[in-house]
Amino acid sequence: MALAGSGAISFANIRDEFSPGSNTSVSLSDYYRQGSKIRAKAGDNNGTHLASGVPTSGALSLSDYHGTGIGFQFTISSDATNQNLSTIFGDDYDLDYPKLVVINSGVTVGGTSTSTPAINVPSGGAGTITITNGGNIYGKGGAAGAVGGDAIVAATACNVINNGNIKSGGGGGGNGGAGGAGTTSVNSALNNFVDEGGAPYGSGNAPANDAPSWFSAYTPALNGAGVVGDRKWGGVNNSNPQSGSVNTTWGWHTTSSSNFNGVLANRGPFYCSFQLGTTGTYTMTGSINNGTYGSGYGSVLINLSTSNTSKSQGQGGGDYTSGQTANLDADTTYYFLANLTTSGNRNLYYNTFSVTFNLTTNTVTSGGSAGSGGAGASYNASAGNGSSGGSGGTNAGSGGAGGNGGALGAAGSNGTAGGNGSGTGVSFPSTAPANGSSGSSGGAAGKYINGQSNVTLTNNGTVAGNIA
Repeated sequence: MALAGSGAISFANIRDEFSPGSNTSVSLSDYYRQGSKIRAKAGDNNGTHLASGVPTSGALSLSDYHGTGIGFQFTISSDATNQNLSTIFGDDYDLDYPKLVVINSGVTVGGTSTSTPAINVPSGGAGTITITNGGNIYGKGGAAGAVGGDAIVAATACNVINNGNIKSGGGGGGNGGAGGAGTTSVNSALNNFVDEGGAPYGSGNAPANDAPSWFSAYTPALNGAGVVGDRKWGGVNNSNPQSGSVNTTWGWHTTSSSNFNGVLANRGPFYCSFQLGTTGTYTMTGSINNGTYGSGYGSVLINLSTSNTSKSQGQGGGDYTSGQTANLDADTTYYFLANLTTSGNRNLYYNTFSVTFNLTTNTVTSGGSAGSGGAGASYNASAGNGSSGGSGGTNAGSGGAGGNGGALGAAGSNGTAGGNGSGTGVSFPSTAPANGSSGSSGGAAGKYINGQSNVTLTNNGTVAGNIA
């Protein structure tokens, strides 16, 4: 407590102020400023010397000590941030001499990041350190899901007298969970379809290619033979029929949105290439009508490959029997070959060999994006609200909403879970439908005092947050 600003002052008053606990007799020559009892103030000390009016030499009188006190005082009279007592008191921070920080009423001191407190009392301090708060000391709010910042961090012993508010930054609200994937049935686009076996026509307007180079099961033949000369290959959608063809059934047919199919009057093989617009699982079928001349032509065998010189290459490449499914990628050229497992050059004559590729597939739809958690309240900002989750695709779950940020000294709210997807179960290209993911927890409030063992707190105001 400073000495009286006027009136009588005794030697004992001076001794008790500047040599507390001493019972020795008083000689004013011991109480010059910059002496052993009234210490000098370092040049980088931003505080005010409470005995600045006491002479450093020459004659002394009791009146020189009116209104003086022991210590250095730093008064915060307007809003400020990131106050570090070592920086405030400079080279005097480790001096065994009292140091006081006073925060005036209505003034707010805040931390600008969760790693920087509003007031930092670092290690290395000496002397009695006292912080008297008449305003507000607030930490920084945490980002989504993050812990709020601290108001006071003390690594050196100090006294805190709170007549105002000391509150940590609020914890950030938790992020919402992503929506679960769903599935929906679609008809894939059929792109870049090429009649690899039937076009271009060669000599006599007959199919020139018939089969890829790796095929050698039997001599290929797309046309009808013998007495079925009218059953000539018609190309794609009968757009380029052979001379003399009288039947539009034979060839490839790609006009349906749900499938493409081929029909021929011999063993083939069928041979085409194409790309799909949708990644998914596709069903292929084939059949032989043996009604006129009996059986013995074998079973339908289909090969898919991403190469026109080697069989069974790439994603989904392999041999398939009628009714089997293949997992195929979009925007990839596939070479499709369907043949019969018979051997030798046996003709089918009036019998019909047909294949169908079903373009209907169950595609995976994306779940909605997760909502973001709101930021926790800070010294200069209210708590933020969490954002809504995004809408999912068809049958997919919506994203969960983010939690709201916590008020000063309070934890953030948890985010909500994403919605579950629905639809027919698939395992390619990923497993779906799937449940939405859980929302994340809100961040905890910061600490209104971090370093409790170093702080003697006299609380006449309000504190909020954690303490450690």
